[in-house]
Amino acid sequence: MPDQANAPKTSQQLIDDLDSLNEAFVLSFNRLLQTARIHEANNQLTVNAAKQFIEISRELFLESSELSVEVHHERLFIQGEKLLLKQQTAATIFTILDFFENLSLYGLKFNPTMSDINYSQAYQLARLLIEAQKQENPLEWIGKYLAEDRFKWVEIIYPPKGQDLLASQKAELAYHAYCHAYNSLKEVVQKIKADHRAGVRKAVRVVQDITDLVFMDKSIVLGLATIRDYDDYTYTHSVNVGVTSICLGHAIGLSRKSLVRLGICGLFHDLGKIDIPIEILNKAGQLNDQEYKKIQQHSLNSVRQILKLEAYRDLIAKIILPPFEHHLKYDLSGYPSVNWSKPVSLFGRIIEICDVYDALTSPRVYRPTPLSPDRALGFMLAKSGEDFDPVLLKWFINMMGVYPVGSLVKLNTGEVGLVYQSGASKEYPLPVVLLLKKNRQNHLKADKLLDLNETDENGEPVRTIKKSYHPVQYGIQPAIYLMQV
Repeated sequence: MPDQANAPKTSQQLIDDLDSLNEAFVLSFNRLLQTARIHEANNQLTVNAAKQFIEISRELFLESSELSVEVHHERLFIQGEKLLLKQQTAATIFTILDFFENLSLYGLKFNPTMSDINYSQAYQLARLLIEAQKQENPLEWIGKYLAEDRFKWVEIIYPPKGQDLLASQKAELAYHAYCHAYNSLKEVVQKIKADHRAGVRKAVRVVQDITDLVFMDKSIVLGLATIRDYDDYTYTHSVNVGVTSICLGHAIGLSRKSLVRLGICGLFHDLGKIDIPIEILNKAGQLNDQEYKKIQQHSLNSVRQILKLEAYRDLIAKIILPPFEHHLKYDLSGYPSVNWSKPVSLFGRIIEICDVYDALTSPRVYRPTPLSPDRALGFMLAKSGEDFDPVLLKWFINMMGVYPVGSLVKLNTGEVGLVYQSGASKEYPLPVVLLLKKNRQNHLKADKLLDLNETDENGEPVRTIKKSYHPVQYGIQPAIYLMQV
C-alpha cells in the first residue's frame, strides 16, 4: 500500500496549502520541469506533474483570458502580480528565475486553448525549454518551435523596447531612478550611523532600474552622472560611480545580471567613509600622515559595513571584493597594502576608473576648481598601465568621448553649450551640443541642439569647439539642462 504521507499532493491540496493560485501555478510549473528533466513522457510522475500543471492553469483561466509568467528585475510575476518570497515558495521562485535567466527568457504567455491540451503536450513544452538550455541561442531556438501549431497555446513575451519611449520619458525615468538611488544610499548610511539594521532591497531594485535604462539609452544615463553636490558629495559621488560603472560594463558587453552586481558595488564602494571623522573628510588643507592613514582605511571599512547589511549571503559574497580593491591601482601600488600578486578583479578595475574620473571632475573643499571632463580623461590617460587598466581605460574614453556628456564648451561662433551626446562613433565623431542662452532675467536656459558633425559646402565643420570649461565654474548643473531637451 503506498505511503500516503509521501504521496504527491493533488492540485486542490496544493492550492489549499498556499495563499494564491499564482503560487500553486509556479510550484506546478517547476515540478513539471524537474520531472521532465529526468523522466520520460509516460512515467507516472511526469503524467501527474503535467496534469497538475494543466489543472491549475484551468483554474487561473476562470479568472483571466490569458496567463503570463514574467521576470522583472530578478523577481517573478504571474498575471502581472509580483510573487512574494515566502518560506514554502522561495526556493522554487529562485529556481524558475535562474531557469529563465539561462534561457534569456523574459516571459511566457499562455492562452485559453491551453485548457484543452493533454499531459503529453505539457511535457513537450517542458522538454523544449530544457533542451533550449543546450543551444547557442536558446531564445531564438524556442521561438522557432513555438511557431508550430502544436504550441499555438503558448508564446514568448519579449521585453518592452526602449525606443518606444520618447526621449523626455526616458529622461524622466532616469532622473527618478537617480533620485531613488541617492535616497536609498542615504537611508542605508543613516541606519548604519544610528546602529540600526540596514537592508539593500531598495538599493538593488533601483540599480536594476538604472541598468534597464542603460540598455535603453546610455547617453541619458551618462548625463545624469554629471550631477554634482558640493555639500552631499559622498552620496552623489557614489551614485555617479555606480551609474558610470554600469555604463562601462555595458560597453564591454557584461550581462544584465553582472551589471546589476557591478552597480551595487559602485553604489556601496565608499560606505566605509562612515567610519572616518567628518573633519578629516572635509579638511581644506593637506592631510597629515595620521589623517591620511585614516582615509586609507575606508576601503577595508567598506567591506566591514557591507558585511553588516541585511542581504542574501550570496549577494554579499559577490560585492565585497571590488570596494576593497578600488584604490589598489592596476599595478597594486595603491592602498590598502596587500601581499598578493594576483590582478585586481574586473569589477575593481572598472570602479577604480569611474571613481577617479568622478573625483577629478567634482569640486571639493581642498580643490574648489575641478578638472573639466576632457582634462580629467587626459590626466588619467597619462597613468594608463600604472593606475588604470589600459584596455578598460580605452573603452572608458571611447564611451565618454573626447568631450564627455555634460562638458561646457565654447564654439568658434562664440556660442556656449553643454555636450549632449559625446559623438564617439566613427560615423558621428563630433558631439551634439545643447546651446545655452540667457533669458530676460539673465538666467541661462536650454535653447536648441546643434550637431557639430554638420559641414558646409566645402565639407568643413560649420562649428567647432574652441575651449572647454568645467560647468561648476559657472554654477551650472549639466543634468538640469540636459533633462530639458
